[in-house]
Formats: sequence, structure tokens, C-alpha cells
Amino acid sequence: MHPNLREINSLNQRGGRMLSVVDLIADGTLDVPCAGYLLAEVSRGASFLCAAGPGGVGKTTLMASLLSFLPPTERIVTVISPWDMDEPDGAECHLCHEIGAGGYFGYMWGDDAAKFFSLGAQGRIAATLHAETVPELSRQLLGPDNRVAPADLAGIGLLAFMVREGGRRRVSSVHESDPGDEPSFTEAIKWRPDTDTFFLRPLGCLDGMCASVGSGDPLVARATDLVQGLVDEDARHLEEVMAAIADFYAATE
Repeated sequence: MHPNLREINSLNQRGGRMLSVVDLIADGTLDVPCAGYLLAEVSRGASFLCAAGPGGVGKTTLMASLLSFLPPTERIVTVISPWDMDEPDGAECHLCHEIGAGGYFGYMWGDDAAKFFSLGAQGRIAATLHAETVPELSRQLLGPDNRVAPADLAGIGLLAFMVREGGRRRVSSVHESDPGDEPSFTEAIKWRPDTDTFFLRPLGCLDGMCASVGSGDPLVARATDLVQGLVDEDARHLEEVMAAIADFYAATE
């Protein structure tokens, strides 16, 4: 078993096997173009946060799917104490199960959370937290409870939010970081509940949601093709997904 698979499976809160991106697509949590865009951004080195207001929406499962998109040479390090953050290696993804108060396994809060976010300047970080909007997330992290440095929050490449409406669990929006040392994020993916469809904004599109954020981006096109292939093969096990992702990176080199 790949060491990363063991760390991803440690996130499992529901029993049975950990759900994969193919399961999420089958359930309507997101669609193939959105997953392709997320894979491309993760392959470019983006750190990511997965957020939702109440518990049980699926933010941890979404984070697990994004972790399965990591390069096979990038080791996941689950942070369970401040000592796990000493002497970070740039080839590591530091994982926090949740930014939250309490002595639960893999939780970070206060000074420890601020230190965790500082690791993003040297590698990649991934975490979940309870927040429904970018302003709420920013207040929680930058405020007096955690005092995350603004530049460290600005370095988070992707903020993914989830909602639950009735029996539907959906990625409601994804925001990508704008260049600069101050936190600023642009919405790249938006879910429309009235039509239960996803819209992706292309770079430079300012007047509403447009055709595709990956328009003219060969990497996004390749990533989307890979995800579509996984869906066509109904490759729901993480082992299958991660094997295909390894081939994706090998072809990119």
C-alpha cells in the first residue's frame, strides 16, 4: 500500500472504503470538468482548504479526493502535534484533519494553526474547517483565535466550499487565490441549485459565469480527459484513481 493511501484512509469517518472522486461525480457532488480543473490546480502545487458550515456535509471526503490527486512522490504528513511541523521538507503535503478547537486527532487551533499555515511557504498544506463563505473563513483564520499571517492565507491556492440541501451534497463554490501577499480570491466554480449544474469561470471572464475555466489550458484538458476515463471505467477505488494519477504525472514530466 502506498503510504499516502494509508494517510488518506485515516480520514475515513463513515466506515467501509473511502469514497473517490468517481464516487463524488456519480453522486453529483461535482462534475467531470470541475474535477479536471481541481486535478490540474493540485498538479500545479496548489494548497487547498475544504470548508462547510455544519458537519456531515462531506468536506473531509472532498479533501481526501484532492489528496488522491497529489504526485506519488509527494508524501502526506498528518500533523497531530507541533513537533510534526519542525524541519518541513518541500516534497511533503502537511495535512490537518481540521482547523478547529478541541483535543481531537489531527486538529489544529491557535498558535499551532498559525504555524501550520506557515508551512505552505515551503511546501503544500491541506485542511478542512467550518466556514460557509470566504469572508467567514478569513475572519476565523486571520482573527484573534488563530492569527494566521495574511501572506500565508494568500498562499492557499484553492478554497472549496460544500453545502447540503435536502439529500444533495454539493461543491457549492471553489475560489482560487489571486497573486499577491494579501488574501484575495476569485470564484472559479459555482454550483447553481436551481438547475443542479456547475459553472466554471475562464480566466479574464468578468461578466458572469462562462463556459470553462480550462478554456485553452492544455493541462486542464488533459486532466479532464483523465477524470472522464476514470468515470467511464467506473474506477471507484482509490488505488485505481491513484494509479491513473501516477500515470498522469509521468506523462507530464
